[in-house]
Amino acid sequence: MRGRPRYDDLDHSATDAFQSIALNTLDRSETAPLWVQLKNRIQDAIASETLRPNSRMPSETALCEIFDVSKPVVRAALGALAAEGHVIKMPRKGMFVAQPRQDVDFMTSNLSVFGDLTAKGHVVTTKTFEFYRDKANENEQKVFGIPPEGDVVRIVRVYYCDGRPITHTHISLPAHKVPGMEKLDIDNRSIFQTIRERYGLTVQRAERWFTAEMPDAISCQRMGVPADAPLIAIESIAYDYDGGVLEYYRAFYNSAVARIHLRIES
Repeated sequence: MRGRPRYDDLDHSATDAFQSIALNTLDRSETAPLWVQLKNRIQDAIASETLRPNSRMPSETALCEIFDVSKPVVRAALGALAAEGHVIKMPRKGMFVAQPRQDVDFMTSNLSVFGDLTAKGHVVTTKTFEFYRDKANENEQKVFGIPPEGDVVRIVRVYYCDGRPITHTHISLPAHKVPGMEKLDIDNRSIFQTIRERYGLTVQRAERWFTAEMPDAISCQRMGVPADAPLIAIESIAYDYDGGVLEYYRAFYNSAVARIHLRIES
């Protein structure tokens, strides 16, 4: 680096952190755009508290020098981080790492089954039965707000928790937001993690509905449950930070494998 960015004099811990992050250079051969890689790199550092809450962010110029990228790349990454609430811009003071959000279980947060169980130390695996692109049906058109000629990416898979089948899930994604996703390798990977890493998309909120239902024959076969055992039917709509619908899914959940935990605070 030529010279020292001004933020060095104000926050040495942030300086050290960003220089450490930049030791692993961005991969220009990756399919993910540079701004997505940079956003994810900073977001991961915030999540691990390598970048501490309230620490001051470098200037755009400093970040360009540290990561050897252009200003449009830095601005896109910072803009996405700010939109998702990971950083806060304060007029005439700069940009700062935001306070972390409170963690809750996936049923009342934006985490997926995969992410929530993995975070608790469980081994999560998947078996994908369908993964393709197709025209949206009437329900998908309504949920995503797309015309009849619009496409969706559909995924049907069973999630396993420590080797035991826990959900049989039908997932739909708006194809225009995840171009080419049907060609990716998603084996034993979180869908949310995949779209975050590949497309820079993150879920901001989700709405979920629960009912007790008798599973269909295919779900019984794939999950190894008896036909006369009611499961928890889940319907979920997840929204991105622009307010658009990013994911729609319907699932049968076997609470005998893992109970649903809700935490309510006043």
